[in-house]
Amino acid sequence: MKSAKYLQKLQEMRKINDTDLAKLLHLTQPAISNYKSGKRIMDDETCLAIALELGINPIEIVGAACIDRAEKTGQKSLWEVFMMRTATTASALLIAFFVNLFLTPEAANAATAKASAEQTYLAINYAKCKGRS
Repeated sequence: MKSAKYLQKLQEMRKINDTDLAKLLHLTQPAISNYKSGKRIMDDETCLAIALELGINPIEIVGAACIDRAEKTGQKSLWEVFMMRTATTASALLIAFFVNLFLTPEAANAATAKASAEQTYLAINYAKCKGRS
């Protein structure tokens, strides 16, 4: 079961047993056992609670639970395609970010020309006078 691994991850992160995990998620201990064994699949609310505790995107866990539901009924889930494409897109973005971060040279510190208001006024007047001759 793909979604059960997140329960295990949370349990390992917090270093707690099934009873404490159930209390943390406001569930019963048998519900935790059923999720881990695959007898039941987590609902979206439980997925969200786990994602908040782990500090990850809830779509990751909701998608895993949807894939588990489809497998349990013997169907193919579009979530598998979605999750694969999302992972591929995320990988491409990370690669582009790091290439940009490490291979792009520092911004040039070119000096900017600043003209005072008086210099600008004189240049404009000179151009007008020059055009009259």
